[in-house]
Amino acid sequence: MISIARWAIKKTARASVALGSWATWRLVGPGGASGRPEIRVLTYHRFGTVARDPFCISPTDFKGQIAYLAESGIAISLNEFEESVFGGRPPRRGAVLVTIDDGFHSTYSSALPILRDYAVPAVAFVTPSLIGRSGAVPVTACSDCAPEDYMDWRELEQITGANIAIGSHSWTHRSLGRMSPAQAEDEVVRSREMIEQRLGERVTAFAYPFGTRADFNARTASILKGAGYCCAFTSQHGAVRPGLDPFSLPRVKVEGGEGLWLFKLLLRGGLDAWSWVDRTLWHIQASGHD
Repeated sequence: MISIARWAIKKTARASVALGSWATWRLVGPGGASGRPEIRVLTYHRFGTVARDPFCISPTDFKGQIAYLAESGIAISLNEFEESVFGGRPPRRGAVLVTIDDGFHSTYSSALPILRDYAVPAVAFVTPSLIGRSGAVPVTACSDCAPEDYMDWRELEQITGANIAIGSHSWTHRSLGRMSPAQAEDEVVRSREMIEQRLGERVTAFAYPFGTRADFNARTASILKGAGYCCAFTSQHGAVRPGLDPFSLPRVKVEGGEGLWLFKLLLRGGLDAWSWVDRTLWHIQASGHD
């Protein structure tokens, strides 16, 4: 939970960016105004009714968003995404891929029934060393504690049967960009091998823990490619278009406390401009380490 003032500032900023994009005619319909084939990859984390937590989406809001994707016919699976990005198959106009990071239990208890009811595919990025771990204490009591329990292997087996692909979120959820090449290789190889062994599903996609510009680079891309992955996603905002580095793909974060109107705008590029905020934060972080 963040302060009321900080919450209000952030929500106002996100709404202003989205409305500003619309006002300057950047939004001409699903897919944006560029005329180039593009896919937006949405990022979720947890589901519940925690007040002023941008990482937590209420099940009611999530249901409305997934219903809209189903009605619009724009949700695609990871296989369709990879065929479009790497196989030359043109994506449907306004295509959207739903991804859920971290492997928290609410992915199973709250998101799964909604995704299944509306037949919307998704990708869940999980961290094998945390699977089945309990969030023993409230997050406010410990900066390193999980806000909720993680899914166990039995639950992961069930969601794979509901058109939800499983991707890797590293072995221990640490920044690849801040560790040695040997450590990073161990993180991505152990994670992929364990998931494939336990679930019997091929793992092709990776999501960088944290996903800031400090967490990925050319070295991590080379390590992931060598480990057998096809693509990797960051937390940097924007649409996936032809020609992008497959190991530094952008996504669009969906936050709690925002109306369906803003969700519809971000599907059409309303928050692509938030990439400026991502770059600004990176420069601030980098200057602090000079």
